[in-house]
Amino acid sequence: MCIGGGPAGLYVSLLLKRRFPQWRVEVVERNRPHETFGWGVVFSDATLDNLRLADAASHRAITQAFAHWDDIAITFNGATYISGGHGFCGIARRRLLDVLSARAAELGVELHYQTEIADPQAVRDADLVIGADGANSRVRATYARYFEPEIEERTCRFVWLGTTLPLDAFSFFFEPTEHGWFTAHAYRFERDAAPDEVSATFIVECPEATWRAHGLENADTAATLEFCERRFAAHLRGHRLVANSAHLRGRDWIRFNRVHNRHWVHENVVLLGDAAHTAHFSIGSGTKLAMEDAIGLADALARDGCTPAALEGYEAARRLEVLKLQNAARNSTEWFENVARYAALPPEQFAYSLLTRSQRIGHENLRARDGGYVERVERWFAGGTAVPPMFTPFRLRDLEVRNRVVVSPMDTYSAVDG
Repeated sequence: MCIGGGPAGLYVSLLLKRRFPQWRVEVVERNRPHETFGWGVVFSDATLDNLRLADAASHRAITQAFAHWDDIAITFNGATYISGGHGFCGIARRRLLDVLSARAAELGVELHYQTEIADPQAVRDADLVIGADGANSRVRATYARYFEPEIEERTCRFVWLGTTLPLDAFSFFFEPTEHGWFTAHAYRFERDAAPDEVSATFIVECPEATWRAHGLENADTAATLEFCERRFAAHLRGHRLVANSAHLRGRDWIRFNRVHNRHWVHENVVLLGDAAHTAHFSIGSGTKLAMEDAIGLADALARDGCTPAALEGYEAARRLEVLKLQNAARNSTEWFENVARYAALPPEQFAYSLLTRSQRIGHENLRARDGGYVERVERWFAGGTAVPPMFTPFRLRDLEVRNRVVVSPMDTYSAVDG
């Protein structure tokens, strides 16, 4: 029994039915088929390899619908900086749900839509209950005593919009106001969209104080769209923004909640995806993590059967990978919460800081992805000649040293006069 029919719930159900065709696998979803909040989903090339190995049929259907790009484009203070070699794919969230639900039904999964399970304890007679019901998980709340969740509300407000603007890169747009900075995170998810068709996600984010200073706490959906279109008019180039957040009842601006659980398993109940953990949208890995959780759970059950050892093995194997990504996501979250701090940097340094914000991508990793971009950064930093940063002068007030190489003392002797 899987509670929640988003990508996580559908994917784990089809993987289980594929591995165990004799099992009765059910998905219970409160929403209607294909109903979703948000617009596009992003996967890295590495994640696609995992999906291919787990289920070639759904992987094939997903990749046929992908929009693919390699570049990240950062527009700040009137200049745009582009770094290539990042390897991303985008797909409409609704299309992803179509693919996964069709594959699940083909394999014999029983799909129940517009069905509410008010009390997850009512289905505990199932051999396995999977809570894949999102960041506001009812399964997690029901067994909070055992899962011991920690939910951290972050400090920015954001609104999840779509746009007809055609994009060829994962794009970041920064716009200053008298009350603070607004950031847009935008990426394409439709490869062959018509000119008037929504083809890209456009997330607008700002600090809470900035949001309130502009009166956006009182803005309904129409006012929010008008404000964001006006603020980012130079980047939208006449294209429109749209919302699909009717379920929020006009309260479109929300905060990101970082979800962490001390435990993911309680007897025959297991958490998966956003119910177990969340990752900030600025690294675009929430759905990726959820689907890789599904692979991990299916692998553990195939290895050890539907046993406590299998569930414990799933949690142990996935927890480390999730922790790595959540730590990177925390770094990324804090960077965007403090745009004003980085906005004082020269534009070249601002863009470089953004690209390396999560600490998963360093200088040499960037060089492997796009050597031309790194050479341009090094040339700017060194004042004309491309030199590795560690060999450039370092100035601290009136002190200037020739490079940034530091060597620790080799022995215990003390020196006089240097």
